[in-house]
Amino acid sequence: MILESIFEQAYSSNLNYELNLSQISLFESYTQKLIQQIPIQYVLGEAHFYGLKFKVNEHVLIPRPETEELVQLVIHHSKNKIFQILDIGTGSGCIPIALKKNLPQAKISAIDISDDALEIAKQNALLNKVEIDFFIDDALNLNSLNHNLYDVIVSNPPYISVSEMKNMDNQVTKHEPHLALFVDDENPLIFYDKISDFALTNLKKDGFLFFEINQDLAFETQILLSKKGFKAEILRDINSNDRMIIAQLLG
Repeated sequence: MILESIFEQAYSSNLNYELNLSQISLFESYTQKLIQQIPIQYVLGEAHFYGLKFKVNEHVLIPRPETEELVQLVIHHSKNKIFQILDIGTGSGCIPIALKKNLPQAKISAIDISDDALEIAKQNALLNKVEIDFFIDDALNLNSLNHNLYDVIVSNPPYISVSEMKNMDNQVTKHEPHLALFVDDENPLIFYDKISDFALTNLKKDGFLFFEINQDLAFETQILLSKKGFKAEILRDINSNDRMIIAQLLG
């Protein structure tokens, strides 16, 4: 990374290192972007997730530590098994790429409604040297006939109500893609509703559905899944927030 290279040169020369004009210009550019509250991951064009490096820009969410826990949960349940896995709403591709790195025997597909997001996801797959089948699709209008049967369906869908936006950091609300973050107050569980309906037809017998969830709607999400015939368990993250659900279709 450019900044790391500059710092290494500075320290190796006992801090007597002078920046050249291009490096000064770069620092000034970074500083101006940070003043505008652009997240540092977007400024640098990269983020780290589950020990891997990912390209990021304004078209994809910055990967979060909570989502690393979702990945760990899927890995724990899928280790040493030959699974077909689908990630719905892939964004930067951080979930399927981290899964493939740790479950090399799995066949993993991922979808997103955004062409721009999928382009970044494909670049990240190349960067991390894994093969993922990426294709465009709408999580709210999934056609079961266009998909295989999967052992695992995983998703970190939009789950923040629009009314919650006022309480969020400007770095998020002004710069990260709203399409991947927010849902209408009137139907905050719409993605869980539509994706679980899809899972009813495209999840294999004894397959699992994994969700990252809104901690304030954990119980409501569990009830929604239970009414469809899933046995759903809420799991807490490292901060003791209700953050994930693992569900399996009964019968």
